[in-house]
Amino acid sequence: MLKFFFFNAVHLSGTKYGCGVGGCGACTVMISTYDPVTKQIQHRPANSCLFPICSLHGAAVTTVEEVGSIKPRIHTIQERLAKCNGSQCGFCTPGKVMSIYALLRNHAEPSMEKIIAALDGRFQTVNCKKYNKGINIHSGLCNTEEFPPVDPTQEFIFPPELIVGLIDFLIGAACCLAQLRDILMKAVPKLAEEKTKIYQAFLQHLRTLAGEQMRSMASLGGHIVSRASTRELNPISSVGKSVLNLASEGKLWTPCQIPLPDGQNTATENMAIGNSFQMKHYCDDFISAFRQAESQKNALSIVNSGMRILFSPGTDTIVDLSILYGGIGSTILSARKSCEKLIGRQWNDQMLNEACRLVLEEIFLPPSALGRKVEYRRTLLVSFLFRFYLEVLHGSDNIALTSPSLQYPFRCAELSQEKMSALGMLQSGIAQGVQIYQLRCVCRQPPQDPVGRPIMHQSGIKHTTGEEVYIDDIRPVDGELSLALVTNIKAHTKIMSINASEALQVPGVVDVVTARDVPGENGKDEQAYAEDKVVCVGQIICAVVAVKIVYEDLEPILTIEVTICLLFNNRFRILELEYLLDHRREDKEMDVYVSTQHATDVQEFVASALNLQYNKIMCHMKCVGGAFGGKITKPLLFAVIAAVAANKTGHAVCFALERNMDMLITGRWHPFFGKYKVGFMNDGRIRAADFQCYINGGCTKDEFESVSPSLIPLIGQCIYILNLLVRGHACKTNLPSNTAFRGFEFPQAGLFVETCIVAVATQTDLPHEKVREINMYKRVNLTSFKEKFDAENLWKCWEECLDKPDYYSKKKGIAIIPMKFSVGFNATYFHQVTSSNQSLVHIYIDGSVLVTHGGIELGQGIHTKMSHRELKIPLSYIHLCETSTTTVTSGKYTAGSTGTEINARAVQDVCQILWKHLDPIQRDNPNGKWEDWNNGRGWGISWSNSSNLRDVLTSSRGYVTNMNQDTEKGHAFPYFRFGVSCSENIGTDIVMDACFTINPAIDIGQIEGAFIQGVGLYTLEEIFFSPEGEQLTLGPDTYKIPAICDIPEQFCVYLLPNSCNSIAIYSSKGVGEARFFLGSSVFFAIQDAVAAARKERGLPMDFTPNSPLTVERICMACDDVFTEMVRLFSSLL
Repeated sequence: MLKFFFFNAVHLSGTKYGCGVGGCGACTVMISTYDPVTKQIQHRPANSCLFPICSLHGAAVTTVEEVGSIKPRIHTIQERLAKCNGSQCGFCTPGKVMSIYALLRNHAEPSMEKIIAALDGRFQTVNCKKYNKGINIHSGLCNTEEFPPVDPTQEFIFPPELIVGLIDFLIGAACCLAQLRDILMKAVPKLAEEKTKIYQAFLQHLRTLAGEQMRSMASLGGHIVSRASTRELNPISSVGKSVLNLASEGKLWTPCQIPLPDGQNTATENMAIGNSFQMKHYCDDFISAFRQAESQKNALSIVNSGMRILFSPGTDTIVDLSILYGGIGSTILSARKSCEKLIGRQWNDQMLNEACRLVLEEIFLPPSALGRKVEYRRTLLVSFLFRFYLEVLHGSDNIALTSPSLQYPFRCAELSQEKMSALGMLQSGIAQGVQIYQLRCVCRQPPQDPVGRPIMHQSGIKHTTGEEVYIDDIRPVDGELSLALVTNIKAHTKIMSINASEALQVPGVVDVVTARDVPGENGKDEQAYAEDKVVCVGQIICAVVAVKIVYEDLEPILTIEVTICLLFNNRFRILELEYLLDHRREDKEMDVYVSTQHATDVQEFVASALNLQYNKIMCHMKCVGGAFGGKITKPLLFAVIAAVAANKTGHAVCFALERNMDMLITGRWHPFFGKYKVGFMNDGRIRAADFQCYINGGCTKDEFESVSPSLIPLIGQCIYILNLLVRGHACKTNLPSNTAFRGFEFPQAGLFVETCIVAVATQTDLPHEKVREINMYKRVNLTSFKEKFDAENLWKCWEECLDKPDYYSKKKGIAIIPMKFSVGFNATYFHQVTSSNQSLVHIYIDGSVLVTHGGIELGQGIHTKMSHRELKIPLSYIHLCETSTTTVTSGKYTAGSTGTEINARAVQDVCQILWKHLDPIQRDNPNGKWEDWNNGRGWGISWSNSSNLRDVLTSSRGYVTNMNQDTEKGHAFPYFRFGVSCSENIGTDIVMDACFTINPAIDIGQIEGAFIQGVGLYTLEEIFFSPEGEQLTLGPDTYKIPAICDIPEQFCVYLLPNSCNSIAIYSSKGVGEARFFLGSSVFFAIQDAVAAARKERGLPMDFTPNSPLTVERICMACDDVFTEMVRLFSSLL
């Protein structure tokens, strides 16, 4: 594929590899080809991970390196994206740059709609910060004077507009879907409305079908020839009687109807080539297309449909009717018998009821049907039919008004407002955002002091040019071997034997590595190589390929309860895949290059596995392409696997996971199932609560010992409950080990508690916000674990957030959620003095400064935030090196929003010590500059120091955490973070207590990114397992996360002014983890809207939806006439 050609043959690493299936866009490049018809060059974005290099004959390929680089120059797109803080970890940023660059090559002044369409397939943006600003960067591209304008004269010539005349639409079958969309969008406004119905139906699908990279490369003919039921253009092509013209030997033109599932059209199975595609328009027909997917764009439809109807002239009597569905079976299904029975009927409510009954009878889905969601898909069958019914009524009325000379169509009674509301397409608007923060004391700071300023991410330019080097970008060394894994295919088995003979006979195979080759400890909690019994699908058995394994089956345990899979069965959204490079050197030394959040643990595990001292293992880490807690425990095992292979073979070993293997092996959130009993008063005051929590830990403990105790301090949220009993139950199952994610167990526990609040509000018939207010902590309180804290800033956030969106004027579909989240870990050994984070600072004779510390750059801007204030010099003098166990001997996790605070404190201490060494020289030359003081010294100086979260009470450094678990007294956490989020149907307002943020540009981006991640967790992301324990969602084609179209149209973030934190460095607060939970406000806003719909139908209000609240669960929770119809019909079968 093209991506690997770039890396291996051309040595270009700017184009990244994220998923391998075209679902993330990280590998985007621009393909330029000459169009002999228009005689112009066409520029199209493409997924290089899917593009065969053999198909590029006569084409030009542009990568991010060609667009711009630090030397000699960067492109204005790259500059604006970097300086406006449009990247986070930067792994996906080159693909984003190429998407916009390709757009500008074809449209010098693109509209906002085109910009959003260019990015709508970029699912990796869910993890990125600066959503709104990122859109604005590309639209006006931050219309500020500091940036040069985009100059089209510096690029290739732009193609002229296409001119298309439409009678019957005829287009080449090799035309790409994006080109078809653009042609139709230009042609439709030029024609009368009654002549464009089929073209508009095509456009409706083309706007959401796949991502822009796919649409730019996938051909119309290739899409049509496929008979897969998820090919959304096939039903509408069939009902519109479109024709695919084929060319074969001896026949230049063979018309072929769009293939149907009965196999009658076999012309495409012969040796034929798609020549052209012909669409016909009919003035008298009504044609519509429908689809429902798990997400708005770049997702396969759950069900899709095409429908067409023809009436007798001047009447509402049906003459012809066609209804086709996709997504129901393996091929497209036609409701032919139902349509035949409806011929001659009048188009009215009685006919609609009969049509729904007939369709449900004919299109039957058994409970065990492939694809799950059986009841929901059956509901979509009739709901699509209802929408078609309304569209025909509304459309006939419009045409009659605009074309009174036509005898056809008939006039109908005016539709009610309620029915009219079902007609609109729910398309995302253009996101608008506001970020407000207070620049305190900046006016009194010297210009070189970066604290509190919204400065650019240190690696921002390298992110946009693709020059940031990730582990996957390291060039292979001589003799390097590649390692592949053999994993278990059954959930609970015993290994009877491993036969590696076939693998060893394959050319290129050097060896097979098993548990017997581990000299020392084979992992700790979880085995690196399975030895006897395997306990989940995906457990690693050995390394290399073509290995035969004989099993003895055992009974697997997959779930806590039947419902456990319905609540928080989500996984991480990390774009960078697991990648390791272990290089053995002389004296039994080994270099380990790994993408991890904890280099010291990697060193420990590798040393233990190889029976070596720690000083023989050097672990290196510069930056990570996203982590969020998912790169703490699993990289330890992967490092051991690669190290054992390198030790056995004597060669450097490269170990990289494909996306499906990464999703199979690596952990996910702990599935959570909760039960509660709550005692409350009529005024909403909660007097007592009994919470039982069941947590699915998977097949090993992993981080469960840290996660489970966190339930006690986290489950209270902002609610004070005088009498509280919390019981947590750890559940072992035959699923891959689950691990901690952003927020630890707080996202699960917080949603659980807020669900109790909604239940109390429903029972007392009080507004939800009133129940929350009456039970929230007051100014100074003791938590449930006896820690004293001041809730003043919590109430400030609450009151300001109520005021921002004018909360009380809204009627329904709105929710406001408060948040209280602790900093650090409940497991205090993570930040004890004996496991401190260190820093090392060198000042060289030329005045330049090299800083190393124990934190790892995960995209949170930790290097940018490392304090330069203490040395009183500009940022340009300072360079931050990689994180390595050779410079930091006992670092701890970069997690829990503590990385910056711990390491910045250590850097601060070192700089202050070094400044004292320079003080005599400065006094001798007070008018000198930084360079003069260091040249006058004549030698370089350096210092190493450490800081920690857990410290003694009398210390002037660190935090006070002295909770006594036996007496339940003291401080479990150094401080709390507060915030409030208010969400309604199209907008969100967030008020955060970030105190004096070190870098507001980065921190606001962290808040925005965490919120959107939370929206995905609570409303979109879902994992499915087979009854045998095999994970079925193994890539972006089946596991959907939020995209750019899921950003709230009104997205405002406010940092609480006049707030301080005397404990943390520079009076700041960690922001990354806590804001994740605020995405639950969207969950509860949807629940509020569903409750309003249920109330209108007289249904009970005390319903409890599970998370994630997907489109399926929303539909079924509404319990409307269609779900009732499906249940009634199913009961009669």
